[in-house]
Amino acid sequence: MGVETERVSIDQESALARLGEGGGQRCCLAMSADTLALTHRVSSNSLEKLVKERCAELLVFGCGDPRLHSRALSWVTSGAISGVNVAAQGQKVCELPRGGRGFSRQLAGLSFSTGHALLAPTFDRAINGASANAIMITNGQPAFIRLALPSVEMFLLAGAGVPDIDEPLSPGSGLEAYYDRLIPILIFLRHSFGETCWHGPVSTARFIIDDPLLTEKYGFLNYRALLSSMERERYGTSVAFIPWNYRRTSTRTASRLFGGRPDLSICVHGCDHSNKEFDSADQAFLESRAGLALERMERHEARTGLPFERVMVFPQGRFSSRSMLALRTAGYLAAVDSNCFPTDEESGPLRIGDFLRPAITRLHGFPLFQRRYPRRLMDAAFDLFLGRPALLGEHHEYFRGGCQKVEEFVSGLRNVEPTLTWPTLSAQLTRSCIMRAVSRDSVEVLFFTRRFRVENTDGDLRRFRLTKHEPDPAPIRAVYVDGVSVPFSFELETSRLWITRDRREALGGCG
Repeated sequence: MGVETERVSIDQESALARLGEGGGQRCCLAMSADTLALTHRVSSNSLEKLVKERCAELLVFGCGDPRLHSRALSWVTSGAISGVNVAAQGQKVCELPRGGRGFSRQLAGLSFSTGHALLAPTFDRAINGASANAIMITNGQPAFIRLALPSVEMFLLAGAGVPDIDEPLSPGSGLEAYYDRLIPILIFLRHSFGETCWHGPVSTARFIIDDPLLTEKYGFLNYRALLSSMERERYGTSVAFIPWNYRRTSTRTASRLFGGRPDLSICVHGCDHSNKEFDSADQAFLESRAGLALERMERHEARTGLPFERVMVFPQGRFSSRSMLALRTAGYLAAVDSNCFPTDEESGPLRIGDFLRPAITRLHGFPLFQRRYPRRLMDAAFDLFLGRPALLGEHHEYFRGGCQKVEEFVSGLRNVEPTLTWPTLSAQLTRSCIMRAVSRDSVEVLFFTRRFRVENTDGDLRRFRLTKHEPDPAPIRAVYVDGVSVPFSFELETSRLWITRDRREALGGCG
């Protein structure tokens, strides 16, 4: 989340006492319940001084052992929490109450399940009304609590410890399995550090339909009904068009259906849409596929007048690591897919940390944006909470009963994020970034696409430090801002440049 941290080892009472001496400067402190219990047993006076005099916010995580943790928890909360209760092993259902929206933001009012049997520690309350501070509830009992005590704002998290962001993931064990541990930590960091930790400046979404021809009807998809639905519910759709079909679009139909509408556009879906066409280690073959797909889309545009977006959606979600390099070489803007795991591990396994930013860039530095099937509102809301675009993908079968299902999902998204907008894929991916304040008038921005646009929405002059992950700087010959070449630097696989912009002024650039 971009927060500067210091790890402190408390191996003796003197270390705890030194930690409590901060010259009046208050800090944000996170400690495990084991550490809390140990320090309370060794030196409760030093711990009390640390909590009351040094801590602005305190997070105690990993609360789960009633015998070891209960006494220290009761002490540190002044009796508000009497201890920990561990339910029998079973399905773990977590809810984020609407009353906690000030903390959980887009996640408030939603729930999720870990999908497998786990022990589910929760807190026992000793004071009536403590439940009002529950930010996350597990199986009906508080598991993540905020307490506003006279000297410190305290957060308590029951359950397992903090996940390692370098832990590898797999298609069978994605980030969703870590929601119960990740979400509370992310909520705590966002609340405690505000604009100084990584956050997304805007909330955007797009619905993507794979495969259909650009005809009045395709299977269960009726374009007229879709257009009416989009106008009525105010959302946008991109059609992932198969380049092999570039001769099959009627110019008249394309003009009638699309007609320069920003709420309906097309992007690239493979090349021939054949089995495993981008699941290859042959770089020359991959580059030929990527190039031919663009050539066909350009012919389609020239014949129909219908522009396309240089965004790739892989057929069947199958692609190799080297296919990302092929897309980069061919000049694509980004890739979008429901499956983000390549069929090989040439670039190493994807890890938890790769999914905590808007785009995955581990694969040769080329941005891969994750999309979701519109089934669980929780997943899309989690993306919005992280500052990621909420990209949704489906096929024509989704419209078997008309547009009702997509309208219900769009309505649900609007409820969790009222400011949500639905620009074209290119428009939102070239603006997709996370930023953090590094000083009163300076902002660091991490962006992902070779073309990027950022706007100073503040009322004052701002200095932007723009950064982008570039594992191979060789292809970057120049960086342009508003058409003017500007100096830039490389350091630790990252390109950097500084830009100053006046209030309400936008800038655009490319590398």
